[in-house]
Amino acid sequence: MLKAAIGLLLTLFSAACMAKSAHLLYGPQGVSPGAVKQGVLGSCYFHASIAAIAMTKPETLRNDIRHNFPVGYKVHFASGPGEAVYPDDIKYGRAHGFDDSDGDWVLVLMRAYAQREVRESLVDSIQRSRTIPAIAKPLALKWLNETDLMLVAYDRAIRAVVQQNGSMDQELLKSNLAGELLKIRVPGSEMRMLVGFLDEKGFFAAIAETVQKNGEVFGAYKSIGQGGIAERVIGAFMGSAGAADVSNRQVMLNEFRRVRGGGAAVVASTVGSINRENVVGTNWFVASHAYTVMNYDENAGVVTLRNPWGTRPGPDGIFSLPFGEFEESFDYISYSQR
Repeated sequence: MLKAAIGLLLTLFSAACMAKSAHLLYGPQGVSPGAVKQGVLGSCYFHASIAAIAMTKPETLRNDIRHNFPVGYKVHFASGPGEAVYPDDIKYGRAHGFDDSDGDWVLVLMRAYAQREVRESLVDSIQRSRTIPAIAKPLALKWLNETDLMLVAYDRAIRAVVQQNGSMDQELLKSNLAGELLKIRVPGSEMRMLVGFLDEKGFFAAIAETVQKNGEVFGAYKSIGQGGIAERVIGAFMGSAGAADVSNRQVMLNEFRRVRGGGAAVVASTVGSINRENVVGTNWFVASHAYTVMNYDENAGVVTLRNPWGTRPGPDGIFSLPFGEFEESFDYISYSQR
């Protein structure tokens, strides 16, 4: 009887922990557009895309996030490797205001997508490098592609070593990387071998050269905050995506009709500037900004959108525009494909 009672208590405790974890992950609004709120980074393209997918295919985003034993999460994409997201990096993003969404699920997806972008940029920089010998590239790529820990250690190490002008302190990066590898329990002998090998083969010099040209390798959060393409975000989570200029009215109308039917995730991006004298009610307008397309009333000729800030205008950043004003204010749309 005692054994059964202990078993019941453990089951109840486990269920309570999972319920608490789910509440922290998803929050009271769950996977929904209203839960998505952009933080201080220039990540409107990402947040507007996640809100669009949350409206259209919320189960896709839920299924993409899985617990990663013993800690953190593993985010799976429509194709390619998944990305491990660790609690320390979630806390870092929250503490710095990178995401203000309800629950941690958007920040988990954001962190994973950012790591994916950095990983692809690093792989490309290694492959293109003229500094790293060809014989050393396969091993460097193997370390980068086959272990999340190497990428996470790199990201944490590089946060403080890149200046706004793109210059990088290589010696400080080497020191930081060694320290981060030790923190994530890479044995000292392996850490010294790895850092020494990378240094000898020109990895740090190659990264310094690449950082000058490509901000995406600054680090995960910095990369996603420098702007991006909604089409890439939608494609990463839904498999394929397209884009069209607002001037291509037929394509745009077809995608708006799919939004109305719940069959498409659509994001619209504003023009770089606007003649306010010709547009009514421009209190909503933000130049070069991404908005989630929420609905389209063809009979009334009205498009309903949501600002990923969750404000401007309120409540929740949702507002409607006559179709003509939409055409004048927006530049292009990105959408999930069938």
